[in-house]
Amino acid sequence: MKIRTLLWLLAALLPALWGEAQAGEQFGGGYAIPSNWNLPKSTPADTQALAMEEAQTKDQPPAEQLDDKEVQSKLAQWTESSKSCLKCHDDSHSKAILVSPHAVKADKRTPMAEGKHACESCHGPSAEHTNATVPKGKKRPPVDVVFKGEFLSSIDKRNETCNGCHAGGEHINWPGSPHQANDVACTDCHVGHTAKDPVLSKKTEAEVCFGCHAEQRAESFLASHHPIREGKVTCSDCHNTHGSPTDHLLKEFTLNETCYNCHAEQRGPFLWEHEPVREDCSNCHKPHGSTQTHLLTMREPFLCQTCHQNSRASHEGLVSGSKQLPGGGGIGTYNMMLGQGCANCHSKVHGSNSPSGNELTH
Repeated sequence: MKIRTLLWLLAALLPALWGEAQAGEQFGGGYAIPSNWNLPKSTPADTQALAMEEAQTKDQPPAEQLDDKEVQSKLAQWTESSKSCLKCHDDSHSKAILVSPHAVKADKRTPMAEGKHACESCHGPSAEHTNATVPKGKKRPPVDVVFKGEFLSSIDKRNETCNGCHAGGEHINWPGSPHQANDVACTDCHVGHTAKDPVLSKKTEAEVCFGCHAEQRAESFLASHHPIREGKVTCSDCHNTHGSPTDHLLKEFTLNETCYNCHAEQRGPFLWEHEPVREDCSNCHKPHGSTQTHLLTMREPFLCQTCHQNSRASHEGLVSGSKQLPGGGGIGTYNMMLGQGCANCHSKVHGSNSPSGNELTH
């Protein structure tokens, strides 16, 4: 009786198992996926995501992918002039303006705001470009203001266009600034046709600056460096790239005040001051990178000895005897060449508030 029941169950299950095995053949002959599973079907978004993932494995990154629905919804709000431009300029670079800060229609400062002239606000009326009848195989005349490519406009013309909106504020010192004097155009650093300008992002800003400032790029790879490559500190934390009344385009009026924005514990005032610290941080430190610890310009004690050739303490300031060399003395002697050098004892090199800290030892 038991055998007969088992045979009956087997006969009932075989058709179902066979159907599931057929459904699983599309997965390469592996585990059979049951036919009654509600698996999601592949969508165009899945296909696009897969294509982008494959493209990222190649040498060149993929072009910026734009949501067509978002593009169409923005176009519905804009003027006929902007729509006319995009009839021809429908590549990914041109369409990227649609998701950029320049395309916020509700912001009256942007070219796409009500009453503004959309693309013409930056590229000019460009009547010759728009109305030209171009023979087949020939190029249209360029627009009035070209920011990139073959028909690049002059630097003054490009910068004048940007300054039409971006004048004043932190840009007030641009005329006569080192970048302006060295013929740097706004578009040499900034990208308008993008959702997020790389030079405005803390993690990518430095790479834009390093395109010209190769020396600072090399220093950022030294053993002791500000965490610029790590994305924790960036160039604009210390510099105002659009101009400054100080040397080196510093954000503050002095180097020390700039450093104190982060290193407030060194600001003071202290009961016992260390004069070189009050004078200029660069007397001892290199800001972008150094082969020595703590961004020092040279190793201790040699850095200290550039000033302290004669000591007020019970020892000479210079390394002048065998006692001062490692292993050269007994237990009661000192070794300025070991560890942190002078800072083994004088640890409060920036200043001390201890009543008895006149030697900056505590």
